[in-house]
Amino acid sequence: MLEPVIDGEVRDLLESSNSQIVATVDETGLPEATRAWAIDVVPGGRELRLLLSTTASRTLANLATTGRIALTVTHFATLESVQVKGRVVTVDVRTSADHIRFEEFCAGCTRALNELEGTPEAVIGRMKPVDVVACVMTVDEVYDQTPGPAAGARVAPVEA
Repeated sequence: MLEPVIDGEVRDLLESSNSQIVATVDETGLPEATRAWAIDVVPGGRELRLLLSTTASRTLANLATTGRIALTVTHFATLESVQVKGRVVTVDVRTSADHIRFEEFCAGCTRALNELEGTPEAVIGRMKPVDVVACVMTVDEVYDQTPGPAAGARVAPVEA
């Protein structure tokens, strides 16, 4: 059985309400970035289910052609960050469970940013997309991206 790539504190960070930036590339290597709108670590710790805006057309096109993806997640207050690299294996319409997860994620982000910065909830709500799609990605690598001397250190998989 394969060891999980993601567990413990990394799993907790990925699944919390935080900043989530997705990077993809097209077939020529041209990069694109957008936001993710919630992440769940799939049981087994080797895949993530993440939600992307239905209007992120260039990102979705890149995933359809190359499948390559990097996801950087940062805690709003502590700046603790991880980067996950891998490939998207499926993109599909959201389920009702995805919709609930999306709403919970957005509410958590709104609360956190309002408490941290005092930004009015109505202003934060303007960023929320109308709808999302679900992507499942296979995780190949995980890196610590927290500012400081360990930034860039590989977290998983652990080399034997």
